[in-house]
Amino acid sequence: MPSPVPYRVQLLQLARGLGGFITAQEARDAGIPQVELTRATREDKLLRIERGLYQLSTSADLAPAPAEALDLLEVQLRSPYARPCLVSALHLHGLTTTRPAQLQFAVPKNRQRLPTEPFPTDTFYFGPAAYDAGLLAFPVRERFLTTYSVEKTLVDLLRYAPKLGRELYLEGLKNALRRKQLDQRELLKLAKAFRVYKTLSQDLEVLSHDQDH
Repeated sequence: MPSPVPYRVQLLQLARGLGGFITAQEARDAGIPQVELTRATREDKLLRIERGLYQLSTSADLAPAPAEALDLLEVQLRSPYARPCLVSALHLHGLTTTRPAQLQFAVPKNRQRLPTEPFPTDTFYFGPAAYDAGLLAFPVRERFLTTYSVEKTLVDLLRYAPKLGRELYLEGLKNALRRKQLDQRELLKLAKAFRVYKTLSQDLEVLSHDQDH
């Protein structure tokens, strides 16, 4: 009969299978005693990021991932209600080379502003409809980051154009059309729901015409 796998080995294997991060709840759900997290931290196998959240001390055995995507994931693990939005979401989808100076997150209106340490963040308060529409599970290593679809991101950028300007919205729309990453029916449906249909449909027509010639 094979010997049981030690809890320490189980813990580190689980963390590797979860993209290098592990929460105390995930360890408990796997039947691993809490003391193993403490011991692994003391032995520098895990880093304690904050209460209940840990990270492997080395990423040598993990799949490569963009640094910003990992930063967005860590913020969401710290604050599960925070969802990457606007320019951060556009960059995540590969539709702009612009990285915002602060990671941009949507949060419900009844939540506090996100901490600005250890990552600089910009908090945007979304109403219930805007917060829950167009959600997408974006893979980052072996985890999924809850963010917004390409279509919802473009609609949000247009909604926030008075604050952020139109340049990145237009860049994203143009790139999404060129790369065929856009469901135009869904885009227009969301534009109607969030009252930007007229402007977006005009922009879509102009850019689609430009790409046809």
